[in-house]
Amino acid sequence: MKLTSLWRPLALLALAGPALAQRAEHYSLHVRPDVQAQRLHVQALLRITSVPPGSHELLVAAPGLQQLQASLDGQDLTLRHDNAGWHVQLPAGTGPALALSLRYQAVAAPGLVFGPDYVYTAYESCNWLPCVGRLLDRATLQAEFELPPTWLSVASAAERPYPLYVLGFAAGRFQQASEPAGARTLRYLGAVDDAADLRARFASTPAMLAFFEARAGLLLPHEAYTQVLVPGGVAQEVSRHAVIGKAMLDPILETPEEDWVIAHELAHQWWGNLITCADWNEFWLNEGITSFMTAAWKQQRWGEAAYQRELDLASKRWERAKAAGFDKPLSWPGDYPSLGIKRAIHYSKGMLFMHALRQELGEAAFWAGLKRYTQANAGRSVRAADLQRAMEAEAGRSLRVQFAAWVY
Repeated sequence: MKLTSLWRPLALLALAGPALAQRAEHYSLHVRPDVQAQRLHVQALLRITSVPPGSHELLVAAPGLQQLQASLDGQDLTLRHDNAGWHVQLPAGTGPALALSLRYQAVAAPGLVFGPDYVYTAYESCNWLPCVGRLLDRATLQAEFELPPTWLSVASAAERPYPLYVLGFAAGRFQQASEPAGARTLRYLGAVDDAADLRARFASTPAMLAFFEARAGLLLPHEAYTQVLVPGGVAQEVSRHAVIGKAMLDPILETPEEDWVIAHELAHQWWGNLITCADWNEFWLNEGITSFMTAAWKQQRWGEAAYQRELDLASKRWERAKAAGFDKPLSWPGDYPSLGIKRAIHYSKGMLFMHALRQELGEAAFWAGLKRYTQANAGRSVRAADLQRAMEAEAGRSLRVQFAAWVY
């Protein structure tokens, strides 16, 4: 993920208060995009669990949704709107589970991007999805689209629950190419590029897929993986696909070694999406491991110098955090003074810790530990202790000192 904003959703969810105990475990959407008006028209059915007995209201933590209407068992419900979102008044005796019907509109905002003939989502899910719960809570998504005849789409699937922030879709008048890759299918969609250009830009994806599957010890979690190429500089992992801006990818045409963005977003299908941090303070488990795996891919494909270059770049970013007097442990729970400093810790220091573990354990034990961690935690939300247990099991000894120094 190219992390451009983290505080808006966190601030929004902090406002939500006790209602966050409620959680939607499934979202079923019917979506009609209107690119001219830059808005979505959505009908939604939410399957909600963990409604405490005696609850009088439910919070939809998506204050930007417009013209929201709610009903339960055919009965219209009263709504109240504030900065935290939409408060849905529940009938007496509701719970502990319910199926809530919603109609609403979502307008262009961070996380919901419209072009002249396309629309896609990126990270800030609660700007288009009626979120009930935290962004890190897991849910399944089933989406059907009402689109012009020439449009194509891709969306998160209902195969297994994923964190809300990686649920999403893309739809538009895309050019398309596809190819088999082992047991999976790779699909490329482009808002501007034709099929030949898409194949050229994403030529390294099949080899990357084979590399990550081998290191994870797990096949790609989905039968197909789609990469959506759009104008601009977006780089966003989504469950089942990625949205990548041309500005991030065009350098590959002149320098094939600059394939990091493809590798990074693909690696997230395991580390970040399938396995996700349980709390934001351990976001490095998503981004540090993925940044390391991107460097490991470059080492395997382009050689040791490419790997060392990634480590050097990470070291320089970490040094900037140190120079600012803000070198924190990886799982530090406090606030960061800037997004750049946060990235320096979670992405760069996280990558360097994985490299340090590799040096400490040696090749066989390190990669066996990563595989154990991935296989044991697929579909789960994790903490640093989960990684530590897996690595210690393969090392055959305690790594308490190393984790204390870097992580805690």
